[in-house]
Amino acid sequence: MSNPSMTAVAKHVVGQYNLAGKQLVRAYRVGTERAVGAVNERFASAINARTLPLVTETVKGSLIDAQQQVAGAVSFGLGLGANGADIAIDQVARRVNNGIDRLADTTSRVQTVFGIPSLEKVGVLALPVAYVSLELASVVAQGSKRLSDRVAGAEEVVAAAAPAKKAARKRAARRA
Repeated sequence: MSNPSMTAVAKHVVGQYNLAGKQLVRAYRVGTERAVGAVNERFASAINARTLPLVTETVKGSLIDAQQQVAGAVSFGLGLGANGADIAIDQVARRVNNGIDRLADTTSRVQTVFGIPSLEKVGVLALPVAYVSLELASVVAQGSKRLSDRVAGAEEVVAAAAPAKKAARKRAARRA
């Protein structure tokens, strides 16, 4: 890996996967926020749509506020997980890049000390495979970006609630 272009390609591959991971975390964040928002809306509309005995508008408002506080706590907890994933993705990418640098430095020192030009030839032979890996990483990053953008910019799709069907009664068979 003494070839600088091999090192650069390897680091670029790591960067592409880092980007893909970040975009998936973004899609997760947006998706959970939308889900929590939908739950809040549906709960509020369900409470407001029904006339419940002994339940005043003040009580309904209190129920909705309490549910939104619980949903906010759930959303906060899910956000903490996403923050942890972002941090982990960055740490992994940083450590892998440091490993690539150390490997390139060690390979360079071995070549210098022992005068082994064949290591550079191996790097040149491996370069096409590295470029294929880079292309694959780029496709993954583009796919995760499309997914993230789609989740973030998707129009809200609300499925119409089907009316509940009453359970069919089983009729006892008459004995003749």
